[in-house]
Amino acid sequence: MAENWNAERLEPIALKDTIVSFSRLFANTVRYHHWHQCLEVLYVEEGYGVVMVNNRQYTMRPGRMFFFPPFTLHKVMVDEKVQNSYRRTIIHVDQHAVAKTLRDFPQNQSCLLALSTRGGPAFVADLSEMHSHIDALFSRYARLAAQTALTTESVACLLIMLFSMLPADREKMPENQRGIASEVMFWLEENYRFKFSLTQLAGDLQKSRSYVSRRFHLETGENIHDYLNTIRLRKACEMLLHSELSIGDIASQVGFSDVTWFITSFKKGIGETPLQYRKNHR
Repeated sequence: MAENWNAERLEPIALKDTIVSFSRLFANTVRYHHWHQCLEVLYVEEGYGVVMVNNRQYTMRPGRMFFFPPFTLHKVMVDEKVQNSYRRTIIHVDQHAVAKTLRDFPQNQSCLLALSTRGGPAFVADLSEMHSHIDALFSRYARLAAQTALTTESVACLLIMLFSMLPADREKMPENQRGIASEVMFWLEENYRFKFSLTQLAGDLQKSRSYVSRRFHLETGENIHDYLNTIRLRKACEMLLHSELSIGDIASQVGFSDVTWFITSFKKGIGETPLQYRKNHR
């Protein structure tokens, strides 16, 4: 994939005509921060690396399951030594449709809603001791998904079984030791509305400009400007879906000084103009 920032980079999956996307994949890891408009479940079967989410880093290894809520920025970096053997199952779920089906299972419904709070914190659990059960479960559903579209009931059953395997106390997994990237991400989340200044960022972190830029790229695999653009477009998508603000007002509030440049950047990053996105995804 080209390094330039483009429509494929953001992958705002909406699940327009279905309630679930179920796939078991080998290699082909995503190398950029992105988000989805639905709940994503990632289960690692083979491979090692780092998962960056909520401006934090977690070790990625076999048996770990990640839940990424809608609009939560995340990225998976696979160790280069095992890229060709990286294997995972990814499930994208329309949480609203499934939550209705779970109305007679209030505990599971509550769990689903907690895990899919828009823009909320991600959740990670180590389920390596249950790998054989999860592998059998996902193999079964992969065969079903290949034969016909999964029903809301079948997806609800799948989630109930997964939820039953999660730790009862929902204990948080320990984070990896933070590098400069986490500090940069937090800074950008607080300052994305304003004109970007690498000098100000470096000064606030008490580091040199070259050090901040170099370390961020080393730790995340992308440059600061690309990550900042991703944040701004994600914020713009949320405003387009959940506010009545004009395109010009949204452009200004997410850090674009020129509305024409905002529309051009949005079309390049999302694949639709802001007005088309508001109409098609609301």
